[in-house]
Amino acid sequence: MIGDQKTPGGNKVIRERGFFASLLIGLVRDLFKFVIAFAVGTGASAIACWYYGLPLALSLIGGFIVLALALALTTDSIFS
Repeated sequence: MIGDQKTPGGNKVIRERGFFASLLIGLVRDLFKFVIAFAVGTGASAIACWYYGLPLALSLIGGFIVLALALALTTDSIFS
């Protein structure tokens, strides 16, 4: 079949991913990273808000700050 390759030492067939499958896997992987970053930022901010007696709704700001930092540090731009 198209896209199949045999390994040099055996009959095992390795299939290459298509364009859309590779794109989808990359998007899901990056989305998972950003959701984790948002959750960690929100959790840390919630602990700080609870300790200082602030409303827990403010902890979302910490999640968005961490998400913004994660996006800024992981993107490839002409400035990096």
